[in-house]
Amino acid sequence: MAATKKHAAALEIAVLAAASVIFFKLSVFLLVFVIPLALLYRRRGFYGGLCGSCAAAAGILGLRLYEAASLGGGVNAGLLLVEFTIPGAFLVGLAVLEAPRFSRFPSWKRLLGATFAALLVSLHLVYFIATSAEYEALLKAQVEATLRYITEAQGEQGTLAFVSVEEITRLSRLVFLDTYLAGYFVTLAANWVIGVRMAMRMGGEMREFPAYRSFRMPDGAVWIFLLSWAVVFISRFRSLGFGEIAAWNTALLVSILYACQGVGIIKSWTYDMAPVGRFAVTVMLFTLLFVPGLRFIVIAGVPLLGVTELWIHYRNKIRS
Repeated sequence: MAATKKHAAALEIAVLAAASVIFFKLSVFLLVFVIPLALLYRRRGFYGGLCGSCAAAAGILGLRLYEAASLGGGVNAGLLLVEFTIPGAFLVGLAVLEAPRFSRFPSWKRLLGATFAALLVSLHLVYFIATSAEYEALLKAQVEATLRYITEAQGEQGTLAFVSVEEITRLSRLVFLDTYLAGYFVTLAANWVIGVRMAMRMGGEMREFPAYRSFRMPDGAVWIFLLSWAVVFISRFRSLGFGEIAAWNTALLVSILYACQGVGIIKSWTYDMAPVGRFAVTVMLFTLLFVPGLRFIVIAGVPLLGVTELWIHYRNKIRS
């Protein structure tokens, strides 16, 4: 019986690790390659999940080496390290989230810890993208190829003839640097929550995860919110270098957390509604996200709703 359980565990680790590698390889599933590993951590414990993550890392690295060898140009170790940084950062972040010693902390603190760990892993990537002429040349070549394809598709009547390749390249690099940690946080959180919910359903658990209705940021976090956005505003008039990158990422991270608090407030308001009513509110909010001119109501309004709970107690009956 024990041998059968070990074989079943080993098979599940292998299957979910392989699924993670396949998802990573298929660009359409690139942003969800962590879900099978999050599911694995919950089903087979920390060390089972860690084994699966290591296997997935080896598979991703092996595929990249095979692709480089197939092209016949040799392997550039520096570029290979940079390319592997992003999947590696997600695997490290997931390990931090599921580490037993951090289990006593609330989910949002563990996610912030995982994001900080990812930052440490990604420092060389950030520096490379911010300063490397080699990366700028690669990005410029991609932008030129994309614009050439669009222009050819439009024919002689194309409207992109006067678009500055240099400006698009500069903005692309700036947007990546300014939103890297926030994008990482959202992607990791989504993968983790989906994986955990799948494991809970498979185990028969029906509790809410994450517990939005009871989530509330510490009161002192409002100063980080205000100061980071103040620095972002100043950066519009004066170049702050890496300070601008830090301010943007901090402001977006804190805003995302306050958006979660805003969602908690909305969920507490709709808690006594019929399921169809709660579904209608959810659909309305998602619809507003895709309506030009109205999406600002959700993008800015929901975080500000969370911020104003510092002064207005929207959830008198439900407090964290």
